[in-house]
Amino acid sequence: MSLTENIFQKAKDLGADLVGSLRIEQLEKNPRAIEEINKIDSGARSILVFAVRMVSSSIACAQKNIRIPQFSTSLLYNELGRINFALMKELDERGFSACPVPTYLPVPMDAHTQGLIAELSLRELGYLAGLGVIGKNRLLITKEFGPRVRLGAILTSAELDPGEPLNQDLCGDCELCIKSCPSGALRKKGEEASKLCARQNLKYGLPGLIRFAIKLIKAPSEDEKINLILSPEFWEYWQNLNMGIFYYCFNCLNSCPIGK
Repeated sequence: MSLTENIFQKAKDLGADLVGSLRIEQLEKNPRAIEEINKIDSGARSILVFAVRMVSSSIACAQKNIRIPQFSTSLLYNELGRINFALMKELDERGFSACPVPTYLPVPMDAHTQGLIAELSLRELGYLAGLGVIGKNRLLITKEFGPRVRLGAILTSAELDPGEPLNQDLCGDCELCIKSCPSGALRKKGEEASKLCARQNLKYGLPGLIRFAIKLIKAPSEDEKINLILSPEFWEYWQNLNMGIFYYCFNCLNSCPIGK
């Protein structure tokens, strides 16, 4: 078996459902990505990308009990971390560098920077590695599981055989995800779409927490401040911070018929 085959098999033995790779030069049309890669590991030659499928039934009940898909997502991120670190060790033991691409978006600590900016787009990496296509829901859609996957990636100096992007339109005329989007984000583009999505999906994340903090500070009396702290809204923020998951919408995932 070649190095690439060995690493791919290791990923699948660890629990990855899909595995692929790309060469750094495949990102040449994205100068920001190249810049970020050079900051992390200037000797990187390839990016190993893997996907773990969601358990569809655990996110199907999102509108009836949001806790279930939230906790299921938290478990899935833990699984991604386990697989990621084991692959990093495997590459390291073979004499290659191995730097993980974070699965969570960082919040820039810069007053002049707005929004959530990741080091690299995992969906772009998944597309370039041949795992799927970018659908109308702006997510990576795989043939096997639709958009119901989460991705992990590792920058490495190993020269892995690159995959090829799928030249297919998996969505066709289907617009179920667009119709199911409660914020209308999928009918918009760019920053406006991101803001609309975040307002719905991350309503108890950082943007919501900032709004709550301002409301608490501006409350005119001590009694109103206490009532806010004792409110279910404040407890919702506490629970989300404790769990580390802030997602409140799974419509675009549940509505997609691909892979069901």
